[in-house]
Amino acid sequence: MSGAALRQVVSVVQTTVFDAYIAGLAPSGRRGITSLLNRSAGILKRGVGADNYPWEQLNYAAVAKVRAALLDDGYAVSSVNMALSALRGVAQTAFNLNCMNAETLARIRSVKRVSGDIQRKGRALDRQEIRALIQAAKQHPQPIRRYRDAAIVLTLCGTGLRAGELVKLERRDYNNGILTVRQGKGRKYREIHVADAVDKAIRAWLKVGADEADSALFNRIQRNGKVASQPLTTTGLTGILAELQQTAGIARFTPHDMRRTFITRLLEQGVDINTVRQLAGHSDISTTTRYDYRGEGMKAKASQSLRCW
Repeated sequence: MSGAALRQVVSVVQTTVFDAYIAGLAPSGRRGITSLLNRSAGILKRGVGADNYPWEQLNYAAVAKVRAALLDDGYAVSSVNMALSALRGVAQTAFNLNCMNAETLARIRSVKRVSGDIQRKGRALDRQEIRALIQAAKQHPQPIRRYRDAAIVLTLCGTGLRAGELVKLERRDYNNGILTVRQGKGRKYREIHVADAVDKAIRAWLKVGADEADSALFNRIQRNGKVASQPLTTTGLTGILAELQQTAGIARFTPHDMRRTFITRLLEQGVDINTVRQLAGHSDISTTTRYDYRGEGMKAKASQSLRCW
């Protein structure tokens, strides 16, 4: 058999396993499971989605790797266990299609579910997910939506703003790379010096949006592509992010998870927690610690680099 023919056969097998498994799920659950499988495929092979990953090659080590990576990324216990369930389902489908032997299936099933505090809320998105959201924004059919939505994603993960704070921003609140939060939680005022990427995205949006100084920084956009005078609402913001999440094919998240992402990334980069507290607008540093979603990998790295002798 030629190399091209072999690749074609492998492609058919891959598509069959994934499609057969997804087709067997209830329509309401397909989107969430597909997102988790996309994330799992990306962990196992960078840049590969669930629809073209060779699921018939799944084994114990691969499933264990996904389990560890999701935990390190701060996924909720319930989300990790749902991903494990999806991987078991894919493996079962591969076995049913005679693409996997019984021993491999049994070993995959032996990967233990995660136990722990299932009440912990939220997660921090990883860099790959943020890039996927930005790319999804840039693919929107309406050009003006591309500018606004990309700026929203970068502003949220690059400043840690609460949803309510972001929708209250006015154009006068952004000047020369400094974002002024005048109506923060508890009526607190703070200034945030944004990163270059955030500055570039906001400036690009300002060039095409409404130009009144007292207008909202992020306006609603009508279906005809015109910028409305009304500011974006928190409900509208949640809808925008949900649409981007679906387009990007990543696991579900909330606007507040972008705030968790901001705080986690700062801590990962070695910023002292009191500075992070001030940037986040927290009164109590203990509140900031609850937003720390650094994984076990960071702890291992810290302890292994310790030199006290």
